[in-house]
Amino acid sequence: MVGNMTRPPAISSHTTLGLWSLSLAYFSMGTSSIAVVGLVNNMAADLGVSKPDVAVLITVFALTFALAAPLLQVAAGSLPRRTLLLGGLTVMATGCLLSAIAPSYGGVVAARVLMALGAAAVGPVASGLGAGLVPPERQGHALAVVFGGMTLASVLGLPLTAWLGAMLGWRWMFSGLAGISLMTALTIALLVSDRRAAPNTSLASFGQVFRQPAATWSVVMSVCHMAAQFSLFALVAPFLQERFGVSAGQLSIALLVGGVSGVVGNLLAGRFGDRLGAPRSLQISVIGMACGGVAMLMLPGLPWLGIAAYAFWSMSGMSFYAPQQKRLIGLAPDLRNLLLAINASALYVGMSMGAAAGSRAWLHLGPWSLPAVALVFIGCSMASFLVSRRAELVPPAALASA
Repeated sequence: MVGNMTRPPAISSHTTLGLWSLSLAYFSMGTSSIAVVGLVNNMAADLGVSKPDVAVLITVFALTFALAAPLLQVAAGSLPRRTLLLGGLTVMATGCLLSAIAPSYGGVVAARVLMALGAAAVGPVASGLGAGLVPPERQGHALAVVFGGMTLASVLGLPLTAWLGAMLGWRWMFSGLAGISLMTALTIALLVSDRRAAPNTSLASFGQVFRQPAATWSVVMSVCHMAAQFSLFALVAPFLQERFGVSAGQLSIALLVGGVSGVVGNLLAGRFGDRLGAPRSLQISVIGMACGGVAMLMLPGLPWLGIAAYAFWSMSGMSFYAPQQKRLIGLAPDLRNLLLAINASALYVGMSMGAAAGSRAWLHLGPWSLPAVALVFIGCSMASFLVSRRAELVPPAALASA
C-alpha cells in the first residue's frame, strides 16, 4: 500500500510522445548549430575561405544565441511557450534554408545569425514545456527525455551531416536541416497542447541570481568548460586529419565514436552522480578532460590513437552537464529555472569563445596547438569551481524568489 502511494504517477502515451517531440526540437537545434563542424572542408572550398573562417560560423551562432536567449525571455512577456517554440523552429528553418542558398560567406554569416535567433526560442522553451507536461514527481524524467535530443545531435546529427555533406554537398545538407525543423514544428503542434502563458521574467530577476557568488562562479565554470570543448571541437575534423592522419573515410567513424562516447559519459554521470555527489562528479569530468587534452597533445600521430584520445575527451566532457545542472538547482532552488536559462546562455558564450580561440591558435600556431588552448580553459574551469565551492561553504544570503 505504501509503495503504491509513493510511486510517481504514470505518464500517458500522448504525453510521452509530446516529450519526444520536444526532444526532436533539441535535436534539430543541436544539429543545426554544430553541423558546420563536419562540413568545414567542403564549405571552405566552396566559399573560398579558410577552415578557421568556417569555424567562426560556430562563434557567430553561439554568441547570437547567448545574447538573445535570456533577453528573449523578457521580451516575449507572457506569450505562450508553445507559440514561442513553434515560431523559433520556423525562424531556425528559414536560417538553414538561407544558408543553403547564400551566394557568399557573408550571406552564410547573416543566415547563421537568423538561425541562432530562432534557436534562442527553442532550447530553454522546450525544457519549460517538457517540465510543464508532467507532475512535479516526474519532471526529472521529462527533462532527461527532452535534453536527450541534444546528446543525439552529437551522436547522430554530427556524423550524419558530415557523411551526407560529403555525399550531396553542404548546401543540400542545410536544406535538409530546414525540412527537419519544419517537420519538428508540425509534430509539436500536433502533440503538445500546452498553451499556458510563460511566467513573467524581469531584468531585475537576473540580479537576484548573481547576488549569490557560488552560483555566479558556477556559471563561469560552465563558460570555461564549453570553451575548452569547442576550442578543439570546432575544428576537430581537420585536427584529426592533420594531427593524427585520420583519412576522409575514417572521419565519419571518428565523429561517431566521439558522439557515442559522449552519450556514455552522460549516462555514467546520470547513473553515478547521485552516489558521488555533484561536486565530485564535476571534478572527475574536468580531470578527465585534462587527461584527454594531454593525450591529444603528446601522443604519436597515429589514427587509432587520435580517435581513442578524442573518444575519452568526449566522454569526460559530456559527463559535466548533468551534475552541473544538479548543483545549480541546489545552489538556488527558488530561482532554478532562471539560473538554468542563464547557464544555457553561458554555455553558448563558452562555445563562441572556444571556437574563436581555437581558430586563432590554428592560424598562428598550427593544429597541434588546439589541445594546449583547451588545457588553458580547463585550468580556468577548475579554478572557477574551487572559488564556487569556497563560496558555497559560506552561508549564503537568502535569495528572493523570482
